[in-house]
Amino acid sequence: MNTISKKTGLTFGYMLIAYYVVVNLLTFLIDYTQFVKAPLTVINMVVILILGISCIWITKRRLNNEITFKEGFSAYFIMIVVGFLANYITQYILFNYVNPEAKIVNNEYMLELTRTISQDLEIPADEFNNKLQEMSQNPDGNFSFKTLFYNYAQAVLGSSIIGLIISLTFRNKSEFSTLQR
Repeated sequence: MNTISKKTGLTFGYMLIAYYVVVNLLTFLIDYTQFVKAPLTVINMVVILILGISCIWITKRRLNNEITFKEGFSAYFIMIVVGFLANYITQYILFNYVNPEAKIVNNEYMLELTRTISQDLEIPADEFNNKLQEMSQNPDGNFSFKTLFYNYAQAVLGSSIIGLIISLTFRNKSEFSTLQR
């Protein structure tokens, strides 16, 4: 991995950190139940997509329009690892230290949302009750260290797939044909 990919990935990672810290703080102060609702997730995905495309595009420009798949993906991967880490650390601090009662409200909201979805999907009552009991036994719910770490790993993996596609799009078209010679 070259230094240009690292530096660009870190620069965009810092931008993603700034975005997540500001959005998490504002969302927490205005209405912390938005953390478990879809609109915030969709907005975050759009921001990550825009920053990811910009990150790879800027990396390509800094490399004189000659970028390999590895260089593009490296910059993107560094960006999401750094940015997502700040996102989940911020959430952990807000819900476990700043206002632990908000965690309880959000967990109850998630239980109600799960109940509604299971009824809409016509999931059998015994299966639903088992899932509901499992969810209610975890007092920390969505904002425990274990859950947030799992969500972090899942987010990095899911975004990596998107990064692979973007990196393939921006790589030099002749990259694989020159390897065969």
